[in-house]
Amino acid sequence: MTPAQPNSPVLRFLLLSVRDIIFIFLFWSLLAGPLSNRPLADSDIGWHIRTGELILATHSLPRTDPFSSTMQGQPWFAWEWVYDILLGILHRACGLNGVVWLCALLVAAIFALLLSQLLRRGTGLLLAIVLMLLALAASTIHLYARPHIVSWLFSLLWFVALERWESWERSEQGRRPRWIPWFFPASMLFWVNLHGGWLFGIALLGIYTLAAFVESVRAQKNDAFAAIRVAHRARAMAVAWVASVMATLVNPFGWRLHAHIYRYLSDRYLMNRIDEFKSPDFHGWAERCFAIILMLVLIAFAGHRKKLRLSHLLVVLLAVYAGFYSSRNLPVSSILLVLVAGPMLWESFVALADRPGAWQWLRNGTARISNFSDRMGAQEMQLRGHLWPVLSVAFAFAICLHGGWLGSRQLIQAEFDPKKIPVAAVTFLQKEFEGKQPSAEPVFSTDAWGGYLIYRMNAGRMNPGRINPGRMYPERKVVFDDRHDLYGSGRIRQYLILTQAEPGWQGVLEQWQIRMALLPTDSTLANLLRELPRDWRVVYEDKVAVVFERR
Repeated sequence: MTPAQPNSPVLRFLLLSVRDIIFIFLFWSLLAGPLSNRPLADSDIGWHIRTGELILATHSLPRTDPFSSTMQGQPWFAWEWVYDILLGILHRACGLNGVVWLCALLVAAIFALLLSQLLRRGTGLLLAIVLMLLALAASTIHLYARPHIVSWLFSLLWFVALERWESWERSEQGRRPRWIPWFFPASMLFWVNLHGGWLFGIALLGIYTLAAFVESVRAQKNDAFAAIRVAHRARAMAVAWVASVMATLVNPFGWRLHAHIYRYLSDRYLMNRIDEFKSPDFHGWAERCFAIILMLVLIAFAGHRKKLRLSHLLVVLLAVYAGFYSSRNLPVSSILLVLVAGPMLWESFVALADRPGAWQWLRNGTARISNFSDRMGAQEMQLRGHLWPVLSVAFAFAICLHGGWLGSRQLIQAEFDPKKIPVAAVTFLQKEFEGKQPSAEPVFSTDAWGGYLIYRMNAGRMNPGRINPGRMYPERKVVFDDRHDLYGSGRIRQYLILTQAEPGWQGVLEQWQIRMALLPTDSTLANLLRELPRDWRVVYEDKVAVVFERR
């Protein structure tokens, strides 16, 4: 046995690979390590959890809004219902620990798979690790336990399947795998009910279909047999695209979901004011890492000696446009860009070893690095057991089932950050009910905190008969939260007038009949209400939040 090729099947099964190490490190970092504050940093996850538990309790999908006072009874599209059910099941079994466990599992699997695909596509191990880390860093801008991380996984899987489909005829591996054409519509049945990012998958498949048709036209001038093969692939891809589009209709809302998403994404007022839909400003580390990836893509294109495939060019254009258009697209864009650029960059780097005009020390250093990386990469791809990641995930889930405790030590304790989320203020509202008649008065708060209020204020309804120290009876509704597609641009305008104290803000207070407000301590509206002591009184205040009650 050589160091580069562990020949024993048992050894290949038991040894930790670099991918295993990265998976385990990412998994535990998100679950109980330095990144554990990220999954619950966005309180949006709160209403996802309660939606899943509501579905489990009623055995039906909510068709109207159950959480707010302003939109009560209005049509609501809970289009991420499958993911919400998963959250509901895990939350019932493990609390917030189970929610973060699922997020950690998905994110770790995505980036371990990304590293594996970089290696399979010909990227050297060292460069593959660097590119994977850059994509991970760019993804931290939206690294929350929300359903969108499922779209990261599906986008990666669809790209891998499309690459394999496009390249099969250029190799001598025989017939195309039969599962590939069926993979897209079959997986779309899940994707469309997990997250709205399925639109990206339709765009990816459309790109490869268009590239195949263009390639078939070009091939007719040079190679008739090649043209026939490419044309056959183009037609098969077109059929898969149509089947995938039809599969998007297999959802509880049918074509109305498509119309709803179109109205939502085409509303310029909303797109220009929702933070995650705005273009990145490149002041944060995630945006800077995306900028580095873009520069590496330019370097890869400049140094690529072979003819660039049209599908790769179109994928890069799609990824760059999506990344510049909206900061929430940076994770998927970064993943696709490194997958395209990685093999080109490595090919250009290895070529330095044989470049006549290069310095001798540069040629020698490049040769040593490339030889070392190739040996390590060959050994890495021999290790396919992945036993330790599986055991690690199972071990962590067992701990989550026991409340995060391992013996007398609590290893996992997922919770909303009390320094950024009004945990103490909501607890005050809960204790407010002790010894007095409970209040069902709706609570107004910011859209960023609305999901957390829904999570805390609906615990009793979702878990009847269970003791829950965070419950508030009776269940109180929020006035507003971050389901922007539900509220629409009209309500968003009113919300911004109120929170930014624009002319007419007092009229919104009256129209929405707000009598209880939970606001950030240093917010504009909080300072204004302090100036109206005859109408509003402060009943609770800390460094994070202040609670106002109308007199």
